[in-house]
Amino acid sequence: MTVNASKRFLLLALLLSNCAMLQAKEIETVSAGDWQISLAAGYGALENPRAKVENINTWVLPTWYYYGENFYVENFTLGYSLYESESFIVDVQTRFNEDGFFYEFDGLNKLLLSDILGYTPVKQPINPKAVKFEEIERNLSYLGGLNATWVTPYLDVTLGYFHDITGVHQGNEIQLRLKHSQAFSWGALGFEVGAIRKSENLVSYYYKLTKEEEGPLHPKYNPSAAINYHARTVVNVPIFDNVNFVGILEYTWLGQEITDSVLIDKDGYVSGFVGISYDF
Repeated sequence: MTVNASKRFLLLALLLSNCAMLQAKEIETVSAGDWQISLAAGYGALENPRAKVENINTWVLPTWYYYGENFYVENFTLGYSLYESESFIVDVQTRFNEDGFFYEFDGLNKLLLSDILGYTPVKQPINPKAVKFEEIERNLSYLGGLNATWVTPYLDVTLGYFHDITGVHQGNEIQLRLKHSQAFSWGALGFEVGAIRKSENLVSYYYKLTKEEEGPLHPKYNPSAAINYHARTVVNVPIFDNVNFVGILEYTWLGQEITDSVLIDKDGYVSGFVGISYDF
């Protein structure tokens, strides 16, 4: 597998596998010791909102989970249950921050600000001093914090606070999610809407240019905290034993503090996958 292919594979696994977990965790009843590995073949795509960066696609989507007495793993999310009743759950969780994905997985060719702005020096001396721009790079961060879920017969409401535990940007996210899953004779549907508040430190790190990246250009951009909104749907239809049709579609609306960045040229982005999965 090439470097580009492996990056696309991992990225979509990170972004989309959480969607696939809707039917695993919320439609079915799991107990301590339960685990599962699934592999789906089909077509998936992630729209990259960064300027002049290609979208990402894949043809495979892996998911996995394990639930112990208190500890659990859902793909790249790790959790430990602090309190659990029929209607209320409090967990400690760690998870990746998605903003870094747009930099870690944009291929081998890095962009300069001059590429994004279409900047071409004009009226320069015959032998001008080279105008230098630094490559635009950001590190992937991992978040940890508390996650509380209120479980009702009609809707699950989840509120979480997550802080950077990798020392990348010292930022945080406050996440609110409303989920509903429904089982039918033919399969299951899952829906989610939510909002994620990203702190000023996080937004500045991922979307504000450094002095080196600006070079001779000085775009005016001093972001504050931003709120992204998203809507997601998942469908899971059993075909044979351990074989299911899986469809996932999500749209994320980016906050204005993010879309004002010169690095971003879209108001939102789409991610999705459709295919056939096999449960091992």
